[in-house]
Amino acid sequence: MASANFTVTLQRSTQTSQSLNASIPAEFQNQPVFTSQRVVNDATLYEINLGYFSSLAEADKARLRLLRRFPQAQVQSLGPTTSASNGASSDAVTSTRSSTGTPPGTSLGMAAGIAAQTTAQSGTSAGKSASAPVTETPALAAAISVAVAPTTTASQSQPVAPSLAGAAEYNAKAKELMAFVEAALARQDTESAIDGLNEILNLPNNTTTRHAQEMIGQLRLQTGDVARARAEFEHFLAIYPKGVDSDRVRQSLKQLPAVEQAQAPAPLRVSSSTSGSISMFYFGGQSQVRSLDFQNSPISGLPVLQNENLLSGNDFKQLQTNIDLNWRYRDSDMDQRFVLRDSATADLMPDGSKRNRLTALYYEQRSFVNGTNFRLGRQSPTGGGVMYRYDGVQAGYTFAPNWRVNAVLGKPSDDLLDTKRTFYGAWLEAEGLTKELSGNLYVNQGMIDGVVDRQAVGTELRYFSNGVSVFSQLDYDTVLQGLNIASLQGNWITDGGSSINFMADRRSTPFRSLSNILFFQDPNATQLARRVQDLLQTSNLETLRAQVNSITAMQTQGLLGFTTPLSANWQAGANVTYTNIGAIAPVAVILPSGQESTGDLWSGSAQLIGSNLYSARDTHIFSLSQLAGPTYHGTMLSYNNLSGLNESWQLEPSLRYYLQQDNDGTRTDRITPGFRLTYHIQKQLSLETEATVEISKIEGPTRFETARRMFYYFGGRYDF
Repeated sequence: MASANFTVTLQRSTQTSQSLNASIPAEFQNQPVFTSQRVVNDATLYEINLGYFSSLAEADKARLRLLRRFPQAQVQSLGPTTSASNGASSDAVTSTRSSTGTPPGTSLGMAAGIAAQTTAQSGTSAGKSASAPVTETPALAAAISVAVAPTTTASQSQPVAPSLAGAAEYNAKAKELMAFVEAALARQDTESAIDGLNEILNLPNNTTTRHAQEMIGQLRLQTGDVARARAEFEHFLAIYPKGVDSDRVRQSLKQLPAVEQAQAPAPLRVSSSTSGSISMFYFGGQSQVRSLDFQNSPISGLPVLQNENLLSGNDFKQLQTNIDLNWRYRDSDMDQRFVLRDSATADLMPDGSKRNRLTALYYEQRSFVNGTNFRLGRQSPTGGGVMYRYDGVQAGYTFAPNWRVNAVLGKPSDDLLDTKRTFYGAWLEAEGLTKELSGNLYVNQGMIDGVVDRQAVGTELRYFSNGVSVFSQLDYDTVLQGLNIASLQGNWITDGGSSINFMADRRSTPFRSLSNILFFQDPNATQLARRVQDLLQTSNLETLRAQVNSITAMQTQGLLGFTTPLSANWQAGANVTYTNIGAIAPVAVILPSGQESTGDLWSGSAQLIGSNLYSARDTHIFSLSQLAGPTYHGTMLSYNNLSGLNESWQLEPSLRYYLQQDNDGTRTDRITPGFRLTYHIQKQLSLETEATVEISKIEGPTRFETARRMFYYFGGRYDF
């Protein structure tokens, strides 16, 4: 289980509907992305977060990597953070807040800028709400600035104070950004200079914060943005009431026109951006297996003969290339986006094949004027009962505040034998049933070869309040008359910084649809059907539907886990999981023997997580797991380490040991050492390699063998 002390908030909005303004770099694709909300001064703030990270240094390293794509990215602590716990004195770390609730180092210009862009950032995912542009006023700017700032309420995310080592890093970064600002001013590029100052002010308090806060106010004034200039100056004086520069700012503030005479802020300027990544990795592996019967024999010491069949050599060779491209264009009227994600895999083994998987290729447009949006092309489901990637169109219309109607039409992107499949659906979405609750109601129908494949009704509900986030889904097929999904999962972050997560899930396996019958046919048939219409020549539709329900098992899963801080450098966690896939009764002809249930499969694990034990960026995870089923029980011990030697090198050694004992007397021992190395040539270009060796021994009444397998990969990635 990953540590949950820190997270990176990528972006925030006062609107419930928002999606990421850029793609997440590939190096963070394995990190969970989740949403949260906070109520600050009666304003609800919705945030998209990435994490979790086990240490402040690790989280801030990620934040610096993410700033190019997410300029608002900020590190948040999920538990109480004090100067003592971070190993810094109160002199080195400033945690005092101004009377407006904004911490030192937070740019009010950045905060107020969100107000002008609220609509543009709201609802950028399909099926979410959009609204007309918001006209910013000084009062709104102030309200947003307060909402953007983290609060000190114990049940909410708290600001992170840097360690002494981290402070030096922030100062160095701030000086680098200030040089960028000065260069931009030299070429009279005021907009770039303001962007640079915002990045400085998004850093924790550093040696350039005070100067940057004054500069951004003066530059706002130069551009004619009087409302934001006033907000920046007032924020400066709230933090720094005394000093020569304070007197200078106070004089500038007096010379500004009254609020009612101030110019209206300029409309949202046109912006265009391109981001993404390109990577290429080579994956390889080899296996060696030798019977223990030979090793235990009198001639076990003889050398291995060339004709002895124990070494298969390289049995895995694969080259994988990935591309992720995102283009976005925004103005005051609309937001446009183009997304391409593709993966090409070449199997380099003899008789190997090549495969291309186009994950996404779509164009999306949403209007801020009339509240409409559409997405056209290959895309992943975003709700509404759509369960697979598809080629088609999805559109929506906001007909009232927080209320939207959506529709979808398409065909699954993966072919199923010779069948022809399409689907269509609609859903009504409410983004504000209450302050805490939002969700939708949907209907969805799929067709296969001219008959109904699936006809479902369902709902998706989301709840956020005081550190608790819960998601639930219910999906029922009205034609096959069976449950597909009943799921409830969530997370609770306590006042003390502990995180508790839970899940209760029951669903059909496989997913209930008429097309499943094509995988369960009479094995003695002279020719297997490749379309549902072929089966309808010998069976009626009701018989096929009854057979589908007969071959559909129900899977039940449960999870309960937690992590809790023990000290500044240590935290502990544990979880318990449960899985059971039900039995399938014998079905004449197609499954005469039926299928047994897996029985109750249990696993429990405990983790001890240490961070920054010998450097500013190291993480250690010790784990003990117990697994049990009707026919076996197992134990796993593991250790994972991440050590950042400097800005360029990162080492990740690991070691796992697994012991399994079956009811028939068979014992399996497996040890797996591994090592990953990452080298950042530049900020955006990195090389990565990993090697894992698995050494196992199986001893039982009828089986004696050892095996040695090696897996490795190497390659590079460029983020842009």
